[in-house]
Amino acid sequence: MTIKAVRKTILGVEIEAHPVVFPVSAILIIVFVLFAAILPARAQLVFTQLQAWISGNFSWLYIGSMSFFLMFSIFLCFSRFGEIRLGKDSERPEFNNASWFAMLFSAGMGIGMLFYGVVEPMTHFLWPIEENPESLLAARKAMSTTMFHWCLHPWGLYSVVGLSIAYFGFRRNLPLSFRSVFFPLLGERIYGWLGHLIDIMAVLATLFGLATSLGLGAKQVNAGLQFVFGWPEQSITAQIILIAIITSMAVASLVSGLHAGIKWLSNINMVIAGSLMIFLYVAGPTNHLFNSVVQNTGEYISDLVNRSFWTASYSSGDKSSWFSSWTVFYWGWWIAWSPFVGMFIARISRGRTIREFIAGVLILPTTVAIIWMTAFGNSAIYQETHDKLNVNGRSTSSWHDLSPKPFPVIKTDAETGLALSKDSDMKIASLGYSDREVLIKKVEGETLFTPSGKELHRINGILREKGSKAPFKPTDEELFNGKYLTETKELTLGGFLASPVTNKTENRRLDTTATAMFVMLQAFPLTWLTAILGTLSIVLFFVTSSDSASMVADIIASGGSHTPTTGTRLFWGILEGTLAAVLLLAGGLKALQTGSITLGLPFCIIVLAMCLSLYKGLSRELDEKIPQKQLDHINS
Repeated sequence: MTIKAVRKTILGVEIEAHPVVFPVSAILIIVFVLFAAILPARAQLVFTQLQAWISGNFSWLYIGSMSFFLMFSIFLCFSRFGEIRLGKDSERPEFNNASWFAMLFSAGMGIGMLFYGVVEPMTHFLWPIEENPESLLAARKAMSTTMFHWCLHPWGLYSVVGLSIAYFGFRRNLPLSFRSVFFPLLGERIYGWLGHLIDIMAVLATLFGLATSLGLGAKQVNAGLQFVFGWPEQSITAQIILIAIITSMAVASLVSGLHAGIKWLSNINMVIAGSLMIFLYVAGPTNHLFNSVVQNTGEYISDLVNRSFWTASYSSGDKSSWFSSWTVFYWGWWIAWSPFVGMFIARISRGRTIREFIAGVLILPTTVAIIWMTAFGNSAIYQETHDKLNVNGRSTSSWHDLSPKPFPVIKTDAETGLALSKDSDMKIASLGYSDREVLIKKVEGETLFTPSGKELHRINGILREKGSKAPFKPTDEELFNGKYLTETKELTLGGFLASPVTNKTENRRLDTTATAMFVMLQAFPLTWLTAILGTLSIVLFFVTSSDSASMVADIIASGGSHTPTTGTRLFWGILEGTLAAVLLLAGGLKALQTGSITLGLPFCIIVLAMCLSLYKGLSRELDEKIPQKQLDHINS
């Protein structure tokens, strides 16, 4: 029996909500966030252990499933189902190709590619899994590895999820919701408790990922602004103001609708981001970058099959650790984000054929990812390898200022590697579950002693007091609140990423991940302009991700409505900003981020079931065995 959404007007604003999914999702989200906010250390410990258990026991499932999703989507593209339209037979695409792709990319991975376009290739280059660090072979493999994580596999996953939702929502006229995908397997039972559970999990995954990304994004934007422009100083206050600004822009975009705010912001952002990428090709080592695009593509294709099924079964401990930290982490993250990205792709793809849908979702983002990652990744690596490239007959462009730049670097203890304090003879250690650090009086082997004599041990990256299973909670006197002991060093981009760099006031570590792109751009002309474009693009990517995810949560929680009411749009948009601010204040962002990734395991199983249900649904249509009511809709 279908449970219809409830429509009510509250304070002059119309609200549309599924009577089960909406309240249960909202309550569970608030409960989980309160847990992460009130007990951030405990939450981080629980979720870290859970994630480690999943990675240790189910990496084979992640690797096999992600490869299967890619192969299944390619099969559907070239199968007899390819000409089936996502809507009535008479319908045509709701959005033109340019707008469709802009929204697809902005909501999917744009922000991640902007941040990690420099950091990931440089990390693999500096700390490779097999090759000699900072060698040309390490550079080549760094780009191939980055392409593997960002190209076909995640988009194969998103195409399966998006296609499943769009097919049953637009073609079969069922609610635009996750439960509808399982109609061939469950029939009318999708409207019962099992359907409620599936939709609630989808809302949780969407809001968890969104809230943590918005909070972490505010910290990254703050770090970038402070590094480039000198303001605002990195602080909780500045970051909450940034959250408020981004949330306000996202809510305004969300309320204006899919055809206005979300569409136009996505188009504008693609122009800005595209301009920045083109600038790198024109002002950078142009010939080297064009050569790299071709070779990176070949390396990626050449390594694709082997990497797709590599599980580190016959590898050393270091390689297994790398595998869990990178590939398994990425696959779990993409799967956890599949409810949000898949639903949004479905919503903007009405009227397209299955073949057109899959080809667009797979080929266009993959092509852009290769070109984008080459522009940022190879430009960054070039700054480290230009001398070697010159030896091989490749000239360095005169525009490129490749000289090391001065940065204040934190001095560390030679034996322990711990940071040193300018204000005392104490050492400084990270708590592991937040950005705060604790003062250490002495170190004996693996044991750290606080000024009050407490014995601490680091387990799974988190400090714990001897004899306790709970994370260590320092007193105000034990927390580090002073200045680091620093020295000015001339650093290349690689040195910047590898060194503990501090801000100008020497009281906070710089987030080198957030600022690496800006350091790379310092070697180019018009640094002030590229810094502005980069910062603006980052902000707009967060806005488009935020409004898209809020719309997805709204669609599911409203019972599958294609155009939810303004009231519920406001509710979810404001809620995600509030949750991000609360978590930021309480120090629970990392905990919820880790917790959201653990949702990848149940969703991996759900998406596998989606594939079976979608195949059965498509087969029944061509065999003319679908319910008459749905058949009438298709032919009307």
